Amino acid sequence: MATADSKRVVREYFAAVAAGDPEVARFLDDDVTWWVPPGSPMGGTYRGKAAVLELMGAGRDVYDPATPFVIELESLLAEDDRVAAEVVLNARTAAGETYRNHYHFAFRVRDGRLVEVREHLDTRLAQEKLFDPVAGARRTSS
Repeated sequence: MATADSKRVVREYFAAVAAGDPEVARFLDDDVTWWVPPGSPMGGTYRGKAAVLELMGAGRDVYDPATPFVIELESLLAEDDRVAAEVVLNARTAAGETYRNHYHFAFRVRDGRLVEVREHLDTRLAQEKLFDPVAGARRTSS
């Protein structure tokens, strides 16, 4: 796949995520792998479309569903089927706080679909803003 095509797929993927597109799975290859740093509560390697979609769904309850994501795509660098993306994610947490975190994604694209994703982020910020408040709310409501 040409470099320009790989970048287009990644741009379209981020636009679909930001729009809350329910068909975002169309960007994932059946054999996709998605790696999240071990410092994250969701850390690990997820293999296959079903596992990656489960990962995406598991993170939904940490965000305010009434507030859309704003994704700032700061840069895209590509060579052949590989795309590096610097992204700033702006969202509202389930606890009502502002969440702004910087991400770096390393993608590999084949036949118009994401086949490999490595996600890098400030895991401490994500833990404090996203996961700790949700866990605390679950403990107090039980």
